[in-house]
Amino acid sequence: MWRALELVGVRRGAGVWWVLCVILLMGCSVRTLETDKVRDLDYELVEEADIPEEMRETIEEYKEEAFSFTYADKGRLYIARGYGKQKTDGYKIQVLELYESENAVVLQTTFLGPEPDEETGNEPSYPYIVIQTEYSDKDVVIE
Repeated sequence: MWRALELVGVRRGAGVWWVLCVILLMGCSVRTLETDKVRDLDYELVEEADIPEEMRETIEEYKEEAFSFTYADKGRLYIARGYGKQKTDGYKIQVLELYESENAVVLQTTFLGPEPDEETGNEPSYPYIVIQTEYSDKDVVIE
């Protein structure tokens, strides 16, 4: 008798967990971000002195590793892209494109190393860029 009750309890408990899992999965959805260009966006590179303080602190905190994040302030959208600690200076980040798609803002950058004949220092560097553009509540894709 005890075994039968125990099995019913396990089944009932498993059923409750199954129902909870189904409910949780029903609340989840997968959304595809379209990256086909609708229009180019104007942007400005932000000088270090003009980077909002909260952003500057976040960059300092995460500069050792590659990072990307966004920040919105006063009707502007700031996008930060960093490539982590490098052994020397002379690295550059080039913005290839910043554009808007149907449901996203897309930033494409490339990371360029020092030229072969370029003099570089022996100190490590932490290359990053911050750009600002018009505010958008769309998701941001950083490539």
